[in-house]
Amino acid sequence: MEVTKVQQARKATKLRTIFLGYLVMFCIGTIALALFLVLIFYALMSYGAILPANYAEKQVREDKSIIEAGKTLQPNSQIKLYKYALFTSEGRLIEGNLSENQAQAAWSVTQQSDTAYQFPYNYVKVPHHDEVTVMRYSVSAQFELPILRQYLPNAELSFLAVFCIAFLGGGALLASSFGRKLARKMSGLQQATKQIEAQDLDFSIKFSGVMEIDQVLHSMDKMKETLKTSLQKQWNLEKSRREQISALAHDVKTPLTIVRGNVELLSETEQSEEQKNYTDYIAESTRQMEQYIKTLIDISKAETLVTLRAETMDADLYLTKVKDQIMALAAVKKISVAFAAYNLPKTLYADPVLLERAIMNVASNAVDQAPEYSEIQLIVESVENCIRFSIVDEGPGFSPAGLKQAAEQFYMGDSSRRLSGHYGMGLYITKSIVTLHGGQLIIANSTQTSGGQVSIEIPISALPM
Repeated sequence: MEVTKVQQARKATKLRTIFLGYLVMFCIGTIALALFLVLIFYALMSYGAILPANYAEKQVREDKSIIEAGKTLQPNSQIKLYKYALFTSEGRLIEGNLSENQAQAAWSVTQQSDTAYQFPYNYVKVPHHDEVTVMRYSVSAQFELPILRQYLPNAELSFLAVFCIAFLGGGALLASSFGRKLARKMSGLQQATKQIEAQDLDFSIKFSGVMEIDQVLHSMDKMKETLKTSLQKQWNLEKSRREQISALAHDVKTPLTIVRGNVELLSETEQSEEQKNYTDYIAESTRQMEQYIKTLIDISKAETLVTLRAETMDADLYLTKVKDQIMALAAVKKISVAFAAYNLPKTLYADPVLLERAIMNVASNAVDQAPEYSEIQLIVESVENCIRFSIVDEGPGFSPAGLKQAAEQFYMGDSSRRLSGHYGMGLYITKSIVTLHGGQLIIANSTQTSGGQVSIEIPISALPM
């Protein structure tokens, strides 16, 4: 494989060589075009289709002699490349093929001399008896056909215009050809970039034959192999993590089953009212732990949450249940819970089990961070078309890094809120549940308590299909 690459590199052409090739082609084409137009010009002149530049001047000299001899001009007897005007000796226009304004300009120009030049015409004045003839002509090659002279009065400028148009057109065509060729040469580079972007690294580099592009492709080939090795290690690590999480979750189910069984047996014994409340708390917490473990197993297997089973719920009843759960959780650490609700809707559309997990994950984190005998705030309010659950604690709050990364999977870098026994999954699972509902998770620090403030926002009604 390496030998093939080296051979391709030796055969590669430099980009400047390709450019110089096009430039030489353009120069040769320009010279050939100029020579071709010159040959056509002289060929037409030799056949009389183009009259020479001094043709009009010869006609003027000949007709001047005729006028001085007292003969009458016959402008239509032959091809006349000049125009004239006949005046009285006082300057009154008698006849001619110059317009009145052109005739007056010709008369003014020839008052000081019998011959004059005013761009772009030459003028000749021929007096005879009481009449004065002024002839105007141009020293330039002209077409023999009158219709061509009418629209293209200067043959030389016409050929120059043709040359300029052909010059620009040829340049545009060569530039377009060079661009298409360069695009074809770079197609391999574009294809490699797209496949690397899509993390599809099982492809072969197609070299272009252009040295500069192939150098980039060689670098991309090395980068591809390095990236492939790195991604493979990452994929293996993720797979190992998922397997470990799944194994841990299955292992935890056994002692949890024992706890649940003993709690059920304990609930059948004679207990005081306070003991029954504690037993109920343990039973409910055991149920939640079983649901969490099931969710963790689902995530480790499919890397996504279970299917959303949303339903329309009574908002007051659901919030009362959630509030009681949080109060039971906080009572273990002698933490009080302040509950506030604003503009609540009558109904709420969500998956009751998943949403409860999300809220309880946030509440559990808040209880863990809050000091004993402190207060946790549970604030529920309507915000536009969403309902927001905010839980505020009086703990140390999130660090700047934690504000950005606290909801990432396995994130444990926030030393200010790190606790033993936590594996960086709580807010990650919460964010996944909130995203599944079409909402958002907002992590911040409270301006009132300086502790953490985590808000869950989900749409009040069903998402549009």
